[in-house]
Amino acid sequence: MDYLRSYKNIYDQNIILMYKGELTFDLVTSMISTLEERLEELEQDRKVKKKFYNVSTECIQNLYYHLDEVNADETLISSYDSKSALILIAARKRFYSLQTGNYVPSSKTKEIQKRLDDINSVDADGLRAMYKAALSEQEFSDKGTGGLGFIDIARKTGGQKLRYKFQPVNDDVTYFTLQVRLPRELN
Repeated sequence: MDYLRSYKNIYDQNIILMYKGELTFDLVTSMISTLEERLEELEQDRKVKKKFYNVSTECIQNLYYHLDEVNADETLISSYDSKSALILIAARKRFYSLQTGNYVPSSKTKEIQKRLDDINSVDADGLRAMYKAALSEQEFSDKGTGGLGFIDIARKTGGQKLRYKFQPVNDDVTYFTLQVRLPRELN
């Protein structure tokens, strides 16, 4: 492996945070703290800092709260780690890019896709209405989440669409990738 080339690629892409593995509460807390420190070095605009911090925190917490939804089948443990997550956050010239990846039950992909498509189909006013409706109607799960995460991310990214992809692993498990872009110049 060409480590110098890998280093240059990471440096050229201005990677702020890159992680693959199991997430724990302490690790999530540490990542959020590290992101806050890095953001102080990188970003001058206070509003962008606040939105970036909120969006990145929401993305990382979403991963943490939903990692245990896939129960690893004993025969599949060697091919994937159901509690493994991927986080890649980079600072580009015009935007911050946040990518997350995790395994989800295949039975939930249609529900997640519909939710993301609904969010992507509305404007800022529609997102605001969707958020208020979710707050007033949503029951909180046993994890303390109310399904507001994707809506909140979309609201804070200034109209950027949430990009996603589902890749089937087998009949029961799908790999879900979410990409979020946050403009560095807010209107």
